[in-house]
Amino acid sequence: MRHPATFARTVISVLGSTLLVVAVAAAQDIDTKVTGCPTASGNNVCLVTYQGGISRRGFNPNEGALTQSAITATTGSTFHQQYSVEVKGAVYGQPLVLPNVVYTGTTYADVAYVVTEQDYVYAINGSNGKILWSDNLVPSGYTYLTSTVDLNGCTTILPSPGYVGITSTPVIDVSQNTGTNNTITSGILYVVARTKTTTSPVTYVQTIYAISVIDGTVKASKQIGGTYSSGSVSITFNSDYAQTQNQRGALLAVPVTGQNPQIFITWAAHCDEVNFPYNGWLMSYQLNTAQNALTQTSIWTSVPSDTTYEGGIWNGGSGPAADGGGHIYFSIGNGDANVNTSTPPNDNPTSCAASPCDYGNSILRMNLSGSPPTLAVQDFFTVFDWKSRNNKDYDLGSGGVMLLPFQSGGSPQNLLAQAGKEGSIYLLRTDKGYLGGYNGGGADQVTQYISGVLCYQLTPVVECGIWGAPAWWSTGSGGGGSSGYAYWGGKNLGLMQFKFYPNGSSCTGTTGAGFCTTPTATTTHTFGWPGPTPTVSAPSNASTKAIVWLIDAGNASSGGKANLWAFDAATLDCLFSTDSKATSCTRISSADVPAGIAVKFTVPSVANGKVYVGTAGGSTTSGGYLNIYGLSD
Repeated sequence: MRHPATFARTVISVLGSTLLVVAVAAAQDIDTKVTGCPTASGNNVCLVTYQGGISRRGFNPNEGALTQSAITATTGSTFHQQYSVEVKGAVYGQPLVLPNVVYTGTTYADVAYVVTEQDYVYAINGSNGKILWSDNLVPSGYTYLTSTVDLNGCTTILPSPGYVGITSTPVIDVSQNTGTNNTITSGILYVVARTKTTTSPVTYVQTIYAISVIDGTVKASKQIGGTYSSGSVSITFNSDYAQTQNQRGALLAVPVTGQNPQIFITWAAHCDEVNFPYNGWLMSYQLNTAQNALTQTSIWTSVPSDTTYEGGIWNGGSGPAADGGGHIYFSIGNGDANVNTSTPPNDNPTSCAASPCDYGNSILRMNLSGSPPTLAVQDFFTVFDWKSRNNKDYDLGSGGVMLLPFQSGGSPQNLLAQAGKEGSIYLLRTDKGYLGGYNGGGADQVTQYISGVLCYQLTPVVECGIWGAPAWWSTGSGGGGSSGYAYWGGKNLGLMQFKFYPNGSSCTGTTGAGFCTTPTATTTHTFGWPGPTPTVSAPSNASTKAIVWLIDAGNASSGGKANLWAFDAATLDCLFSTDSKATSCTRISSADVPAGIAVKFTVPSVANGKVYVGTAGGSTTSGGYLNIYGLSD
């Protein structure tokens, strides 16, 4: 890449010498209750991971305060920017949110957790913008990276000088919270920070931390590294990889019964070819029961056999997704593929022309099992034209994977959706053996393929692309058997809505599950590169009045401002915007433009009557901001 929600299933894994049962909610998303989160009405949403849940759908159906009428109102209690909190370093990770957190004897209704490119972690009171605590994760004798010095001039992190510390979205686990009176009194935030030594020879380090969400105490830390070995191939994640590998993808926590969760981390590169070596890496770590040590439980790389480089797990800031059985899904960028042709059901997912397998331009289903534990590919989908994509830089993996809700009456019932730089939408069946395999001919064996629908120009040169992730709205309000909508925001495109039918319809061109092959609604406003990642909120699962929120970061490369937008989820009519050029919007509030400058791949966090927007500092500073929006007179 050069540029029903119940504990319905269990899966048994052997980790070390102990047999463990992993139980994961079939649709553990922000629309289901997070274990350990307060259950009282009102402030009861815990936004603990990227896009709200491990299925990465970005749908919050419990937002009773921020209704369409509330955010468009111009009198009385109005929606506006309430606070701009200055922090040390640009905010690239999505802010996470917990309600009713007890700190030094006081219960705080809303606490936002923010990470920055200068290796700071903050807990900020969402009710008044005050910093409750902060951690600086730079040890003595170390500092954060600078893109102009350490990344061969790669400007993936802006503004100049491009400090690089914590780029990905962390993850929070509150499953062991025992707070009374609907409070949170314990929990762990997991984050990956990057540093380098201040003396020569320079050594580069990436470290995973486990931090108390209550007071910022570092419970444990572990320097990331290790060796992936298979046959005659051996690749070590050393100081060189710690320098060139971009840990942009959000962290994923997969629950383990009776233990702390497995934390999965992914990597790609900075500016691809100017920072070799790099590969796509997936690793997992686990905090022990005493919460004082982290252990690496697995390590895997995506293209180990032929070139031993490329295959980055980019996903535009999105992290791996997971389903109710603890299976992990993600997309991979440019890189060689040596998988053999496979006709579903694919009962031999590791059959390759060479060993070990290379999975460039693929989507994988993996799990962690065995003794000692290893990451195993259970199924895969590799695009038939992966060689051509490598040559044209149309890699599949620029966009994140989203798992659709279980379609009880659909065919098939378990599905994921994804789109990448080719601008096409893929709908894949996630049941083991049916992901799609590799056809090797002139087409792919998938549930649905919508070609080039996310392109803004086809001639003379094709211009397309998704550098982010979609969002979902579960609703039957569309009628005709539709069970929801998906939203994608691409480069130089309006936000697009695609209605979904679990049993097909006249617009899907399928006899089974599918999206309408053309957008069922599109915003009049177009968004510049890299395009936005949307998120959706609604007062309830039954509501027909949902809102799609997004950040327009098209000015990021030029050091310009970000803008917050809100659209009617049904029609994509504009409801609210801070952009003064939003002439067709119900309410334009240019006085509420987020402080700081835009950062790419960012997602607004919507929870408990607040919207949180992260930015970088001004064009000549190294700081950043957390912008907090809500309702008040």
